Amino acid sequence: MDLELSHEDFTRAVDRTVNELLESAHIDRPPVDAVALAAHLRLTLDLDPDFSAHQRQAAAAHAIGEHLRPELLQRLGIDPNARRALMSESLPRLFTERLLIPSIWFKEDAADGDLFALTKRYSTASPEMIAFRFLDLPEPCVVSVVEDDQVWRRKSNGVRVRKKLEPPEVECVRLVSRHSEAQVVRRGGWTVQGWPISSGGRLRVLLRSVVDEETGG
Repeated sequence: MDLELSHEDFTRAVDRTVNELLESAHIDRPPVDAVALAAHLRLTLDLDPDFSAHQRQAAAAHAIGEHLRPELLQRLGIDPNARRALMSESLPRLFTERLLIPSIWFKEDAADGDLFALTKRYSTASPEMIAFRFLDLPEPCVVSVVEDDQVWRRKSNGVRVRKKLEPPEVECVRLVSRHSEAQVVRRGGWTVQGWPISSGGRLRVLLRSVVDEETGG
């Protein structure tokens, strides 16, 4: 893979390909049904019958991404047959996220950071996939997945963070777990939004945390 290519180069190429695909399929609003779109492209899907609805959609979107990988590589100036193209394994994953949650709509829809509203609008994407798309917005934030007081996943698009939750985040998780409803905690320069999500019959908490520059620096 060309070392001169940045993450932004890849996301722009994927977004452009997604936009063209949506336009060709006459899809002008979410949700995007990737299973139906795969059928439109005449792709054969081999989906596990035990998959949830969200897993079926993600698998279909990933299959479309694999199908379009050569086109994406060419758009990036990479020979699809070259050995370095083997390093492009993340492209279908990136495509999956941006097909089910297209950038062309998400930036405006996510302005108020209301995850529950977004899960209704982008209903073919899982709540976790939507939450981590917050990291693609301009505002620096931290997105975390917490279950049984354990941090399962935690990523930031700006401020450097530890895997261990900060006190305001711990408080937000406690409130969400206690009341089983969305909560907001503002303390110590942090604004933390938390949402309860059912996962396999267990309560999982998704957090979106924003810290002011002075506190985060």
